[in-house]
Amino acid sequence: MQTKRPIPLLLFLGLLLLAISGVAFYLSQNSHQLPGGSVASVKILWLGSVLFYWYWLPGVMLLDRNLGGDRHLLALFLGNMLARAIIELGMMYAWHNWHPWYGISHDLFTAGLCFFLASSSLLPLIRRYFQVMAVLFLVETGFAWYMLHHVVGAGPVYFVPAGEQHQAILLLTGLVVATTWAWLWLWVRQWLSLIWQTA
Repeated sequence: MQTKRPIPLLLFLGLLLLAISGVAFYLSQNSHQLPGGSVASVKILWLGSVLFYWYWLPGVMLLDRNLGGDRHLLALFLGNMLARAIIELGMMYAWHNWHPWYGISHDLFTAGLCFFLASSSLLPLIRRYFQVMAVLFLVETGFAWYMLHHVVGAGPVYFVPAGEQHQAILLLTGLVVATTWAWLWLWVRQWLSLIWQTA
């Protein structure tokens, strides 16, 4: 029988780890210890948010046996994202040959994959997760396109920095982050209520 405690604790642990690593990454990136240029604080919030949505959350969901066959869909999605992480991090920080078009291409592919997984899901909860993730990948595509066309640096550029010239996109990013976390709060409450009913 599944216990009630591990999943909420794992979700909290994920948030804590991302908060700590986000602060460390923000300081390192803006002190120019890493390639890619400076990064605005709201873009760190966006990065931490999607890391949670696209990696930690599906990993935790795989532990919930109540999700049945939909766990195979989550495993497919997570495998796709882990492959991206390995390749992209290597290109960005080891080989230094990453380009925003690579990220845009994978964002569009994964948005399509999420719509397909949503249509294949047997559970409304998981269907909604994939639908929202598909939208987030389209949003990320827009953010990457903006960076490609509006951010210039002496070296490789991986992020949008702070500055008045980027105020509109940074404000939009903040609104997206706030909206998605409001959605996540409601979605997780529904998920946990299902767990507690069956535990």
